Amino acid sequence: MAFDKRLIGLIIIVGFIAGLVGASYTHLLHGIQHFVYHYSSADHMSFGAAVARVSPVERLIPLIICGLIGGVGWVLIHRYGKGVVDIKTAVSGKMDMNPITTVLHATLQIITVGIGSPLGREVAPREASAGITTFLVKHFDIKQEDRQLLIACAAGAGLAAVYNSPLSAAIFTLETLLLTWNIRAMSAALICCGLATFVTRQAGVGDVIQYTMAQPSLGSHYVEFSIALGAIIALGVVLFNITQSRLPAIHRSSPVMIPISIVAFTLIGVLAMYFPEILGNGKAGNELTFTNEITWTYALGLFGSKWVAVLLALAAGAYGGRITPSMMLGSTLAIVFGTIWSIAVAPISLGMAAFIGAVAFLGLAQKMPMTSCVFMLELSRFSVEMLFPIALTMGTALMVEQIVQAKLKTSK
Repeated sequence: MAFDKRLIGLIIIVGFIAGLVGASYTHLLHGIQHFVYHYSSADHMSFGAAVARVSPVERLIPLIICGLIGGVGWVLIHRYGKGVVDIKTAVSGKMDMNPITTVLHATLQIITVGIGSPLGREVAPREASAGITTFLVKHFDIKQEDRQLLIACAAGAGLAAVYNSPLSAAIFTLETLLLTWNIRAMSAALICCGLATFVTRQAGVGDVIQYTMAQPSLGSHYVEFSIALGAIIALGVVLFNITQSRLPAIHRSSPVMIPISIVAFTLIGVLAMYFPEILGNGKAGNELTFTNEITWTYALGLFGSKWVAVLLALAAGAYGGRITPSMMLGSTLAIVFGTIWSIAVAPISLGMAAFIGAVAFLGLAQKMPMTSCVFMLELSRFSVEMLFPIALTMGTALMVEQIVQAKLKTSK
């Protein structure tokens, strides 16, 4: 089916909207982080370094405040808003996003992540872009399938804008939202994601590389190790999904969620007194693991504390992304396994292990294996040479995950 001029115009508009949303949320996030943890852009300091620099109590207090703000905010949104609709539901056409409720909901996510919530920041620009696009397309007489295409592209473009990752965001749109790879969908996704990235770069954010570090060495024995790591990552993802499914289900409009949120985030703050890298989406932890700057014992502590922190945030009714938290869980788990492998089998590059572990855990946990492989290379600008061990690890992980899940189903 050919594109008409109206749809082409809307695709361009949606890309620009997503870029502006991504830039606005990036500036808001950084502003909150700078205020809460007492640093500025002039310090040339990462969020992880800033959090580690302050005292343990100065990490605890913001998390208590975060629990209060998040608890009150989300209860009010769920009680008085016009319904929080997730992106996949909106793309399917079953329900429409309310633009005001969606933008408020997304902005609260950015505020809590800026203060220190262990969830990710990428869902907020995706939701806000999709919510604004839902409102926009209502004013145009276009087909339902074109509405769904535009909303999906808006969500993908929001991801591209906030992470400076146009190609992987386009793949994400096709792989997880539209579930199609036809030319019509591909061209729309690529244009939207490319434009959103351009606008964000021009709006004061710049061409940001998320992980500015030397590429880890592949070393030797990476074939056998990559396959073994895939199996370990698969088991980790299955266990993490099981623990998520066991969380208590309390309606988020209930006032009881406010004290639950305060208690949960206070506990996260206590964990952060010992493991500051768990605060924020997980980038701080990845910066340490990709460069192999921590011991396997500290990596194990980060793995366990980030796992618990994410579960506590979800139990508290908090919203946020799972992309970078999944990456951190994978990278820390891989450091531990890589250390054991180096002692028992043969030395391998732990930085390489952490990077590949992050890719595999992300791909499985978020059900976006193809996106994950490209996404991590875009974030780091590492060589495509890394794709060889990534393919082995991801393929093994997907296979093992399916085998384990099938056995769990038959055992019930």
